Amino acid sequence: MGRWFGPGILVAVGYMDPGNWATGIEAGSGYGYQLAWVVLASSLAALLLQIMAARLGLYTQKDLVGLGYTYFPKPMADLLAGTAFLAVVATDLAEVLGFALALYLLTGLPLLVGATLALLEVILVLYWTARRPRLLETLIGGLTLAIIGIFAYELALLQPPAASIARGLLPTGFPDKQALYLAMGLIGATIMPHNLYLHSAWVRKRFAGDLAAQARAISRDTSLSLAIAFFVNVALVITTAALRAAPDPAQRWGIEEAYRLFQPTLGSAAMIAFGVALLLSSHNATLTSTLTGQIVLEYLLPQRLSPTLRAVVLRSASLLPAILALILWGEEQVSALLVLSQVLLSLQLPFVLLPMLYFLWRVPAAVPSRPVLWLTYGISLSVTLLNFYLLATL
Repeated sequence: MGRWFGPGILVAVGYMDPGNWATGIEAGSGYGYQLAWVVLASSLAALLLQIMAARLGLYTQKDLVGLGYTYFPKPMADLLAGTAFLAVVATDLAEVLGFALALYLLTGLPLLVGATLALLEVILVLYWTARRPRLLETLIGGLTLAIIGIFAYELALLQPPAASIARGLLPTGFPDKQALYLAMGLIGATIMPHNLYLHSAWVRKRFAGDLAAQARAISRDTSLSLAIAFFVNVALVITTAALRAAPDPAQRWGIEEAYRLFQPTLGSAAMIAFGVALLLSSHNATLTSTLTGQIVLEYLLPQRLSPTLRAVVLRSASLLPAILALILWGEEQVSALLVLSQVLLSLQLPFVLLPMLYFLWRVPAAVPSRPVLWLTYGISLSVTLLNFYLLATL
């Protein structure tokens, strides 16, 4: 199976993490199919940005954080590395909460216990696969196929109307301010900062042939992987919209409400399958966010620390906010915290996108053509402006 999966599959799982689940479920239950177009648009934008980040890693043999230390003064590079670490921690907050929530729904295990198990589990898996990158890709790829199978099963049972789905994929704007907030969460859950860092680091020495051949392989690998991620993301919106007779922005569902509504609608098997898919998604996402954190921490921590110790430091830094959030806001606010984490990630995007645009200007060999470069600039600046607009309207 390993030959079917490359670096792109590690990136793709970040696009199906619990934050995506929370925002997709809220969007589907509150607005039906109306925000499906946001998932499509952000997925297409993410595809281009991921390919460009990967090409920078290929042509420079440095990740985006390392390029900051190459082209910027050290204080600015340290600042960017610090924001990268904060983005990873925000991502990990979603992954840890999602993993704990899935265990709670499936087994009744308390969320604090599940969050602690997330720390131990990811360290063990990364230690096992540390020197076998293809094994990690194969493991994550196999679990991703299981997630796809579960959503295909759910959609086959629900049989959502094709005409409504098609209308939802056409841009229609935002019905209200809360829809804009959710749309920004969908963007933050789709175009995730840690994925750009991870992709630029993981593609190095992963493909054979000259640079042009490797760049083509990166594009194919990324396109296939993000097509899988798009299916899962849009399936979350469609599944939730189909579960509800009429959308209601005033009473949007969280993950737990959607999970429990499967039983009376489709039966216990569909409900359990939904919970298993959440667990697998959270497991995959915790692995990749921790990988990214280890890459960032190489620049922020002393070099003598081992990768395993770096993973422990990262997971501890992520576990503490999750535990604190559970204590302060309570277990019933998990879905709201997941959506908030995605909005925070969206607000962090300019700190990775704007430097990346500068790196593309400094490394013209990584740019396939001038139209592609201008399109990358346009998408990055549009996302940045949307973030400023969101801040102004909050």
